[in-house]
Amino acid sequence: MKILRVSSLLQKAGILEKCKSLGVAAFSPSLAGSEEQIRLAALLAEKSFAGKSNLAKTMELEFLLWLCGENDLRKAFAKNDFSPRDFLLVSFGDAGKKALLEALSAKERPLSLRKKADALELEGISLGRL
Repeated sequence: MKILRVSSLLQKAGILEKCKSLGVAAFSPSLAGSEEQIRLAALLAEKSFAGKSNLAKTMELEFLLWLCGENDLRKAFAKNDFSPRDFLLVSFGDAGKKALLEALSAKERPLSLRKKADALELEGISLGRL
C-alpha cells in the first residue's frame, strides 16, 4: 500500500475515473490526520474482503467506508469532498508512484500526516461501522 499527497491538473471527475481504473482511493486530507488512521482503515477493508463481510464491491470503496466510519457509500462520498489541488491517494495495486503521478497529471506534495493516530481518530473508524 502506498500513501501519497498530491495536486492534480485534472478535474475531480477525471481523478475519480482514473483512480477507479488504477485501484486507487482518492480522498480529502480532512478525513485522515495520521498514517496510522489510514493503515487501520486499509487493514479493516482487507479483512472485510477476506471474511466476505465487505459492503462495497471494490477495495478502494471499502477503504473509504472504513475511513469515513460509514456503512453507506452516499454518506462516505458526501464526507469526501476533496480538491484536485490537494488530496490523498492510497494505492492497493501494483502501480508505482511515478505511474500514479503520470496517470493523474499530478505532483507529489509533502504528506504532512502524523505517524500515530489519536484515540478519537481510531474510534471513529472502528466504531463507526458497528
